[in-house]
Amino acid sequence: MHPEVVSDKPGSCPKCGMTLEPMIPRPAETETIYTCPMHPEVEQDHPGQCPKCGMTLEPKTVGGVDEHEQHEIRSLSVKFWVGMGLTIPVLILAMGKSIPTLNLQTLIPMAVSKWVELILSTPVILWAGAMFFERGWRSLVNRQLNIVHSDRDGRRCSLLYSVVGVVFPGIFPDSFKEGGEVALYFEAAASITVLVLLGQMLEAKARSQTGQAIRGLLGLAAKTAHRVRDGKEEEVPADEIEKGDVLRVRPGEKVPIDGLITEGKSTVDESMITVNQCRSRKPSTIP
Repeated sequence: MHPEVVSDKPGSCPKCGMTLEPMIPRPAETETIYTCPMHPEVEQDHPGQCPKCGMTLEPKTVGGVDEHEQHEIRSLSVKFWVGMGLTIPVLILAMGKSIPTLNLQTLIPMAVSKWVELILSTPVILWAGAMFFERGWRSLVNRQLNIVHSDRDGRRCSLLYSVVGVVFPGIFPDSFKEGGEVALYFEAAASITVLVLLGQMLEAKARSQTGQAIRGLLGLAAKTAHRVRDGKEEEVPADEIEKGDVLRVRPGEKVPIDGLITEGKSTVDESMITVNQCRSRKPSTIP
């Protein structure tokens, strides 16, 4: 809660009383640093998941197209569509009895239907939803409980209860049975897994599109600038500009950095920032 509080020994935070946790070593300076949106103190020089909450680490700076980002979208898409394909038959088998005109029980006996539900829903929950179990376990180990933990427990209990109900139905009392059969919840666990995957996939795509839009705007920025030093003008990269440098912006050029106009006056196209297509007059700001 207070990352500015640092101690060389275990103890409690003097501000909020929370137990101090070991600092995660900062990575060496590399091209891309990945951090956790929920725990910004977590940083590393390669993609992965947050050791505290299990969330996917995001690039801290906006650079080129991130292959890890594209791989995440592809992976989530495959898991979602495979999970969807396996979940639909489970829903039909589980809910078919609620549709009088369907009458699936005459085609597929209940003794067969429950085993089919078990076979189809197990890979959806344990394979497609494996990352949610991993995230929930990490949050439990690090004592950072969140919605992922409760969601994982709900699906795990539904799956275990239903598996026991299929394999050992005799251990349940009659009050747990409906029509002589134990009530199963394969369709609930599988459906929730697929819906969460859908949300994760849409979120990953939205982040990717936002990053592409930002990279597009950054591509419009000036790459070089004309610096005036000791009466001489030189062209330098924009990232080498330092505070106090005097720059010369020629007619038609992009303004490389924010600053004060020391000499001259002109109009500047600020549509990238203000969306206003009218050019803005910029007189000298220093008398």
